[in-house]
Amino acid sequence: MTAMRQIGRKVAGAVLTVAATATTLLVAAPASQAAVCGFWENHVGAYYEHCNAPKAILIRVDRAGGGVENDYCRLVTKRTTPLGTPAQIDHAYYISSGICPV
Repeated sequence: MTAMRQIGRKVAGAVLTVAATATTLLVAAPASQAAVCGFWENHVGAYYEHCNAPKAILIRVDRAGGGVENDYCRLVTKRTTPLGTPAQIDHAYYISSGICPV
């Protein structure tokens, strides 16, 4: 076999390995996104995902701007709860006491 054919086969093998790895990474990405619990946001909205308990829980939602008087509490169940846009919401977190501090 000539040196050029050997190089060509090695390059083709490397390309197939990279393509297979990239495909595996692309397929695995959506599964990891589904496992997010708690506060999360994307370019469309801000959300709270309640994952591990069978009952509703109380969360505090920190609104952007205006101080604590603009914040609020709400009950969320075991699902994704939309809270608003990323520009409207700074953060949201679980309140273990069950009493809204606002």
